[in-house]
Amino acid sequence: FLSKIAIVVLVGFLAWGYRAIQPPPPKICGSRDGPPITAPRIKLADGRYLAYEEFGVPKTEAKYKIIFVHGFDGCRFQTLPVSP
Repeated sequence: FLSKIAIVVLVGFLAWGYRAIQPPPPKICGSRDGPPITAPRIKLADGRYLAYEEFGVPKTEAKYKIIFVHGFDGCRFQTLPVSP
């Protein structure tokens, strides 16, 4: 009988320890407790968002449109070093 109680206490302690080491759930951008939305973004068909940053001359003066796609190790603040 004592061994059954010890097993129940051990399993309970392991469950408590497992829950204690789990990270908190992520906070969604723009929600009440989440971080603010800091960039313009578009919603994709699958529900995710794609943030972007515009660089260069104003749209009214632009002669060309260049879309620069970065890899996983980059971010939206990377620029394509192009000069006229």
